[in-house]
Amino acid sequence: MKLNEASARERVLDVKGTCCPYPQLKTKVTLDQMRPGEVLKVFTDDRTTADNIRLAVEQLGDAVLGVEDKEKEFVVIIQKSERGYKSTLRMKLSQ
Repeated sequence: MKLNEASARERVLDVKGTCCPYPQLKTKVTLDQMRPGEVLKVFTDDRTTADNIRLAVEQLGDAVLGVEDKEKEFVVIIQKSERGYKSTLRMKLSQ
């Protein structure tokens, strides 16, 4: 599946009320569990957190489709890419 094709499956991750580094780590762990082409929407209540998630995702090689600025909430929309590696980070975060 190409990155610009519509995903048959969309996931949602709510990290509102949490602080660094939890939102970035939880986003990375969630992306590692997804298949290429799937879309993840990450909800946060902090602009800096949204920016940090966007930067981390771009460094991983996934596609940031957009960052929506809603009233008191930001949504980072990510599409999983065909990245060729997984981090050596062996961490499981509670949901």
